[in-house]
Amino acid sequence: MVTEGLRCERHGATTRLTCAECGVPICPRCMVRTDVGLRCERCARSPVRGAPARRRLPLALGACLAGLVLVAAGLAVAGVLGSGTTPRDAARPLLGGWSKARPLQALRGSTSAVTLRGGRVLVVGGGVGSVPLAASEVFDPRSGTWTGWGRLDQPRRGHRAVALKDGSVLVAGGIARGRLLSSAEVHGPSSRSGWRTARRMTEPRLGHTMTVLSTGDVLVTGGTGTSGVPSRGSQTVRPTATAELFHPGTGRWTKVGSMRIPRFEHTASLLPDGRVLIAGGIGMRRGTVVPVASAEVFDPVTRAFGQTGNMATARADHAAVTLEDGRVLVVGGDNGSAALATAEIFDPARGRWSRATPLARPRRGLAATLLEDGTVLVTGGESLVEGTRTSLSAAERYDPEGDDWASAGSMSCPRSEHGAALLSDGSVIVAGGDAAFPGRRPIPQGCVDRYRP
Repeated sequence: MVTEGLRCERHGATTRLTCAECGVPICPRCMVRTDVGLRCERCARSPVRGAPARRRLPLALGACLAGLVLVAAGLAVAGVLGSGTTPRDAARPLLGGWSKARPLQALRGSTSAVTLRGGRVLVVGGGVGSVPLAASEVFDPRSGTWTGWGRLDQPRRGHRAVALKDGSVLVAGGIARGRLLSSAEVHGPSSRSGWRTARRMTEPRLGHTMTVLSTGDVLVTGGTGTSGVPSRGSQTVRPTATAELFHPGTGRWTKVGSMRIPRFEHTASLLPDGRVLIAGGIGMRRGTVVPVASAEVFDPVTRAFGQTGNMATARADHAAVTLEDGRVLVVGGDNGSAALATAEIFDPARGRWSRATPLARPRRGLAATLLEDGTVLVTGGESLVEGTRTSLSAAERYDPEGDDWASAGSMSCPRSEHGAALLSDGSVIVAGGDAAFPGRRPIPQGCVDRYRP
């Protein structure tokens, strides 16, 4: 409950947050972000109340059970949420349309999607609840089918994946059964290449970013470090400011100068001049973790981070897209207690931010994709109110020239932390992700939707 004047029982700090489990006031210093909302440290170490003791199940059986739960939940919620539209949505023009595509071969929450050379899309890793996945699969837009692309050596969720200049794919970091990962793997351009273990990053990372630079190297920034203490499907956040580069030619990692502040669940966007804009995320302030409004720029020539203008709003778990004119759109996210609808645009020529027209609805854990006509498609995400999460199926489309949003209809599945990628024909494939509803653990999904502009 958001109330003025509450005081954290442990630290005595004034707070507007309460534990989603027991209702005790908590401050950002002692809160733990879990699958079912913000919880105090005591409740985070215990199973969700009313939940039966869980036994470990074989992955295939667990996936089947999760699928049955998803169907039941979908039927139960469909009548309540409908298409996820609001009166404001209904008043706006509708652009493009959605169609259901063939489902994934495996249920995947918190997954990554990467566009491959030739226009196919790779979906790799993810999780069925807290169980990490090793399988990867590729979508062929011509046949509309998914085919297996081999198994990772290390199952992982919460990782990052990027396509390298030579057509290979790099996957790094994430978490597996409460353990942060520094491991990395590379898959060659062809399906026959298979995954091979690469050198480890200089430190484990979760909630980091990976950006392919114009040189072909990959910049990795921030995330949460190893000082975070795992507790039954959650991860205490301890943001790090460290950064490193992956060199595909040698397969080596090298440290670069640290960011100006630690960041977790931030964004990194490649600018036309080769620099990288780092924006927002969860940072540290006086020993507590809070969303930040600060931004900085990485220069690949000097290998150093420099400060730039701050956003108007502190945000984390947002989305960012580099527009055709070189500016960067940042949208959504959360401020620590609620999801955001606000949007801002960064102008690299002036190093300044300006406000953009807000979304029709607040959303965090969303995906944003630049379309061929220069507009931006925003899909899914979830509302966050007093620590309670509700996934969204509604989509919106932003026109930078008119600075306005239009409705882009609704997907067949509400989802957040999903994968989205542009196909060779200009359509967008949206796959997997979690379906989060009040009082329930997020449900991993196999449903796939395709948007045609």
